[in-house]
Order: sequence, then structure tokens, then C-alpha cells
Amino acid sequence: MYELFLTALVEQADFHAACAVLSGFCAMPPWETVGRVLYFQGPPRASGISNQTSIDKPMRKDVAFLWKDLHQSLSRQSFVLQARYEVAKERDMGPSGVAVELDSTPGILRWTDFPDPPHGRPLLTQRKIVEIWEQKKLPSVMRDNHYQFKAETVEEVYRFFRDDMEFSLTKHYFLQPINDYTPLESRAQPSGPSTTLPAWDSLTPVDMQSRWILHVKSHVLQDNKPDEIRKAQDRLMSIRSELEGIFDFKAIDRKVHDTRVAMQQQGIQALPQKVMLGKT
Repeated sequence: MYELFLTALVEQADFHAACAVLSGFCAMPPWETVGRVLYFQGPPRASGISNQTSIDKPMRKDVAFLWKDLHQSLSRQSFVLQARYEVAKERDMGPSGVAVELDSTPGILRWTDFPDPPHGRPLLTQRKIVEIWEQKKLPSVMRDNHYQFKAETVEEVYRFFRDDMEFSLTKHYFLQPINDYTPLESRAQPSGPSTTLPAWDSLTPVDMQSRWILHVKSHVLQDNKPDEIRKAQDRLMSIRSELEGIFDFKAIDRKVHDTRVAMQQQGIQALPQKVMLGKT
């Protein structure tokens, strides 16, 4: 699948006005969801998803195709993957929240490729993505294939839909106070995801200015059809014109969305982390 989107920033003070505009534009109230996002870093040498022992079987044909497609992409280059789970503020967070066994909880495995060069459309970001829904044992699948757990966030999203276009206002939160995350160089690596989630009011926004990210998205199911991709590009630019003066869509450097893991080449010795000049 191919994903194309526009990006704008919305200040916290403008959030309700933005929701009102999008509700009118899409003729629907916002659909609010809260999700837990786990990040797993692939091994230095790409090896795909070779070990499928923990994947539930038998698989439907469409799910098997997605696993095969993902394996092929991850065999060429190692990436950071996301395991995503829907949560409820009242049920899953705070002192009354119940500890969740993630291996028995269905989640979404999400991979996004390094975006394409702008090709004369700097406001558009476009990339291949694979999402595999309703998958149990995702932490075990990651562990079986030498993907290392790195971090987790909570994601708050307000979605709107107009025909086949998706409009989403998104904000990410750290689970712990910001001091627990800096400096990264001296912070011990987490052993695994948290067993419980803190109270909603105690979360720390990833963006210290507490802004929202607006994405206007279009999806092309078959990424080998350039005509369909061009149609999606044209629809997005048309929506950008309709919303001109309301949202300021930005050109985003594609490196912002780079989740590739640096590859370790065979026969090359890794350099030491510290080099002492003038010492023998």
C-alpha cells in the first residue's frame, strides 16, 4: 500500500477551532482514539521476518501476502517497526488500569518506508507502508527476529473522513516525565514495554509546545499503479487549495520520517565509541 499526505501544525489554542472546521468540511463529528505505540529496532544486518514461529496460523491469504511483502522489504533494509494497540483512558490507564499481556492482545504491526523524493511536489510526503491488523504475539515475533524494544508512546488521534480521504489531528505523549528520557546517551535501555500505563493526566507531551499534527491522507492500495498515485496527488493538492488560509501546510524534509537502521557491512570492523587522540 502507498500512503500520501499533507502536513500542518495546529496550536493547542486552535485545536477546537480546527475540529470545528474539519467537522464541517467532512460533515461528521471527530472520531477520537487513544493508542499505545511500541517501537522495535531491527538488527544491524537486515534479515526480514524469517522466524515466523510466533505468528498465528493458519493465515488468511491477504494476511500471508502482507507478511511476505513485509519480509521482502525488511530483507533489503532494517527498520524501526511499530506495534500499535488501542487503549481506553478509563479502563487501561492509571491506578485502576489492568495490566495487559501484550502477546495475547491483538495489535497492528506497522512499517513505513523511507519517503520518496519530492519530485516537484514538496508539500506532499509519499511512501510505501505495510500494516498487518489483528495480530497477537507481536512482541514475541519481534523478539524471535532480533528486533529490540526501544520505547513506547501514547498517541491521541481525532479522525475525520471525507470520501476516501482521512484527516487526522494527532498528539504523542511520553509515559514518563521528560527528565527520564534525557540525555539519551546515558539512559539505560528499557527491558520491555511497561506492564501498566500511568494516569492520562500525568502523561508528558512529546512536543513541549503541545501542538497537534494535522495529516490529510490518501491511500493507494496497489503501489505499482502510477496513474492512481497521480490521482491521489491531485486530490490532495485540491484539498490543500480548499483549506488554504485555514491550515498552513508545510514542506517536510523526508528525513523526518526516516526509520531505517544503519546497516552493518560484512568484513568491516566497527569503530570504537570513544577515540583518545595522542594516546598509544
